[in-house]
Amino acid sequence: MTKKFWIGLIIIFIIALIGVSYQKFVKNPRCAYDGSAVTPIYEVDIVLKDRSTKKFCSIYCAVQWFKNNVHRMDHVIVTDEMRGNKIDSYMAYFVESELVTNKTNDNRIHVFQQRQDAITHAEKFHGTMTDDPFTMDEF
Repeated sequence: MTKKFWIGLIIIFIIALIGVSYQKFVKNPRCAYDGSAVTPIYEVDIVLKDRSTKKFCSIYCAVQWFKNNVHRMDHVIVTDEMRGNKIDSYMAYFVESELVTNKTNDNRIHVFQQRQDAITHAEKFHGTMTDDPFTMDEF
């Protein structure tokens, strides 16, 4: 085997290794419910009792997973759509409006850290304030 063959083989191996590394470490995480890419501004993290985290692309996906796994979860962290801050769901304000955040699952629930931001969104997009969908007493 020639020197060019081995160099070519090593280059192909390095390119494959870079591709796998990109998929695993750099690319946006995937939703634990439907496999969609997780957009940071709509991200929902469910922290399990074993301290591992499940990431979701929308409130809809997180709620669907939550319904069947409530016994496994410790708490839920949602992302404020205005500022990108991560907050515990019990501290957030939720609005269901006409604005769709994810066309795949028709998610219309939005998260805000400040009450005034939630009210403004509800008025602008014909929405209503709604309760935290991750409360334990509903399940």
